Amino acid sequence: MTSQTEWPAGVIARYLTKAAEITGDHQATVDVKQVRDETTATCRGCERDISRYLNYMTEGVKRDAQKHSETCRAIPRPTPAAGSTR
Repeated sequence: MTSQTEWPAGVIARYLTKAAEITGDHQATVDVKQVRDETTATCRGCERDISRYLNYMTEGVKRDAQKHSETCRAIPRPTPAAGSTR
């Protein structure tokens, strides 16, 4: 098992995408997050905003996030190195 990274603030569930399964890149996730009165899911691979619900519908968001993660093959865009001009 590889080392785990800390989850971003507010993330209450995280699903590995198909790309993560294929490449072993555990940064390719769909993150479910609660902010104020909304629960949202965002794919870190394709950057798609999958769902936006009121907090009482959190289970629906988790279901949609998992469904997307099972098929998404997009990988996260690399972060530029410090001092890079790109």
